[in-house]
Amino acid sequence: MGYYKVLAKCGHVGRNRYILKWFYLTANSREESARIIRFKPRVKHNHKDAIREVEKIDLNEYVTGRNKMDSDMYFNVHNSSDQKLYNCIKQEDVYLEVEEKKYKKNRNGQRLRNESLKKEWERELRGGIIYD
Repeated sequence: MGYYKVLAKCGHVGRNRYILKWFYLTANSREESARIIRFKPRVKHNHKDAIREVEKIDLNEYVTGRNKMDSDMYFNVHNSSDQKLYNCIKQEDVYLEVEEKKYKKNRNGQRLRNESLKKEWERELRGGIIYD
């Protein structure tokens, strides 16, 4: 067992916004510690970049980090109303989520259909298709 600190994207601070918080825990490996933190409450576990950093630390840093986590009001409140009431989040710590631009999909089906109709009309004009 080792001691790790994990930097993760946390939510409940507004639409398309997040804050970065350090989590301190014990785990067998870096991968295991990242997996544990990814599915903790308040962490944006559906984001690909939810886990930003994982570091191995010693016992003294772990103990001070856990004390810091226990005293942080963000981890002690249970809903957004209390979070606003106790002013748990500084606005300078809140980051805006970068949105990916969504482009229109290619309309290959329509293009292919139009090309085939064009070829059919050309064949018909040349006399390639005979109707009864």
